[in-house]
Amino acid sequence: MSSIAAAPQSNLKGFLLSLTAAVMWGMLPVALKEVLTGMDATTIVWYRFLIAGFVLWVWLAATKQLPTLASAPMVTKWFLLLASASLCANYFFFSYSLNFVNGETSEAVIQLSTLFLILGGVIIYREPFLAVQKLGTLLIVGGLLLFFNERLFELNSLENEQTIGVLIVVAAAITWTVYALLQKQLLKSYTPVQILSVIYAFSIVVLLPLVSPMRVFDLTPVQFSLLAFCCLNTVIAYGCFAEAMSCWDASKVSAVLALAPLFTIASLKITVFFLPDYAFSDRLGLLSIAGAVLLVIGSILTALVPWLYQRRLQRRKDAATAVDSVS
Repeated sequence: MSSIAAAPQSNLKGFLLSLTAAVMWGMLPVALKEVLTGMDATTIVWYRFLIAGFVLWVWLAATKQLPTLASAPMVTKWFLLLASASLCANYFFFSYSLNFVNGETSEAVIQLSTLFLILGGVIIYREPFLAVQKLGTLLIVGGLLLFFNERLFELNSLENEQTIGVLIVVAAAITWTVYALLQKQLLKSYTPVQILSVIYAFSIVVLLPLVSPMRVFDLTPVQFSLLAFCCLNTVIAYGCFAEAMSCWDASKVSAVLALAPLFTIASLKITVFFLPDYAFSDRLGLLSIAGAVLLVIGSILTALVPWLYQRRLQRRKDAATAVDSVS
């Protein structure tokens, strides 16, 4: 009886945590775009790692869950190093891309990480690539083409800033995929929070020679507030993401996170409504918005299908076991 009652509660908790992460990540490009007018991307990323890392290490120390690295196998240490470099690069590429493209574009293109993760799972972990996932893939590609419907010809030139920005976001999607695929192995030894704490510590040290921390004193009050939001965003979004992964199916979490581009578009629409002269918005047409919706649908399909497939296999297995026990 208790397990039956717990399932809806777990579903609600997982959904709300995932939705919070999606909202936070959806709003992030809007805030980053403004902060980039007063601070370089590397320093912004360093501050985000610094604050998030401090919070995580204090929490892990208080709960006596600090990761033990000395006794870890060498292969695990190499995986941690590569995962750290990959997520660090992802943060930098995503932030740096906003020097060339607006928030709607960056959040739309980063959805390629869903497609790359599926392909990585198929190639590396021999996961099935089902028909509905192929449909989801086509929707993602079709959604991107619709999203860039007015700019497809412009993207042919490497001298175009939009093209450079899009390529940088693609690099961000690839590096995030590498991190996600490695995390699947690292979760056998560490919790998601422990993995992030190591990644943040690594990134703080690696980026230190490249940053200008004193630039924070040159920011306007609005820019400083948005930088603080970006730092808190990292803590809250990844905290909610890690907690959601611990109480809900990963595919369901991924499906909700696919809503992030819609929250980016909504955030910018609200900003433009109150500030009509706001410069950092593409003011998307109906076709581009339709493309963003297709992207979201494709991402949700490709995320949920593996869970539905595994669930069907489990039901067949349970049914076969029940028949064998009766006979």
